[in-house]
Amino acid sequence: MTGPRVGDRIDRYELLSPIGRGGVGAVYRVKHTMLGSEHALKVLLIDAASRRARLMREGRIQASLRHPHLVPVTDLIIQEGLLALVMDLVRGPSVELLRSQQLTVPEIDGLAAGVLSGAAVMHQHGTVHRDLKPANVLVEVVDGRVNALITDLGIAKLLLDDPHTEEVITRSGLILGTPGYMAPEQYRSARRVDARADVFSLGALLFRLASGVSAFPARSWAEAYERASKGARVQLKALRPDAPDRWERAIDAALSPDPDARPANAAELRTLWLEESDPAKIARVAKLRWPAERQRLIPKPTWTMAEVSTMDLPTPEPGPPPARPAPFRQAPPR
Repeated sequence: MTGPRVGDRIDRYELLSPIGRGGVGAVYRVKHTMLGSEHALKVLLIDAASRRARLMREGRIQASLRHPHLVPVTDLIIQEGLLALVMDLVRGPSVELLRSQQLTVPEIDGLAAGVLSGAAVMHQHGTVHRDLKPANVLVEVVDGRVNALITDLGIAKLLLDDPHTEEVITRSGLILGTPGYMAPEQYRSARRVDARADVFSLGALLFRLASGVSAFPARSWAEAYERASKGARVQLKALRPDAPDRWERAIDAALSPDPDARPANAAELRTLWLEESDPAKIARVAKLRWPAERQRLIPKPTWTMAEVSTMDLPTPEPGPPPARPAPFRQAPPR
């Protein structure tokens, strides 16, 4: 499926411009033809409409997860076999585009508190993201406050819960997730992972946010798997000497190759990262107001929104990945 083009209409939405594209879906900036409001529309490029009732149920679950740090799903469209999710349009860049090395400890704490709070709500409602990474966390400035929002929550579950779509994914050799941010167990089966896989991804995301570089840089997903499964990475303080000890402890726990050694969910990881469990105090950290001169560190919107990531890989086999898989492209450290 090649996907719709700019100018097409899907239900009540006109496609204005592309935002991003991946192996599973494409995201567009769209306008409601009657209200004139702008939204983000995620169109799945794999036939995921074979189980209508299941998709409608999952759409309702996603729409119910209203939280300041989650990009909400506001509508689900099934039109002639095409499945599309309507989401709020975030007018800001992804964490991937932030100049992290220039951010202060309180600023990073504010962004981290937002991300971890959003993920905690997901986990509380039994939703596992399966693709938490810098490109899937968007940042926008609202009234002087810099807010971090997780996008594409639960979209991987929409795909994996559909037997027909799972067959398509397996047959085409697609893998759900992003090398460098996936827990070791997710390389073997994205369907069977739980919140602890998200915790690993959050640990890698926080490492990138704090240091500006990837915790597990690699030229192939086999190398990324090897590094993640052995915990082969540099310590955060070697890259950022001013990092608080609590950051190092939280990342060490989150990036444990053993799921049982990790925090059970994002709420536990948030407590480790902030050394704080009081919801009111956490909310204040996440709502830190940035002076105008500091807001300049947030790049202007480029309509970059990541989809559920996929890589064109050989058909997965049980056990560790093959020794020589196809390479993937990874952006150089900033």
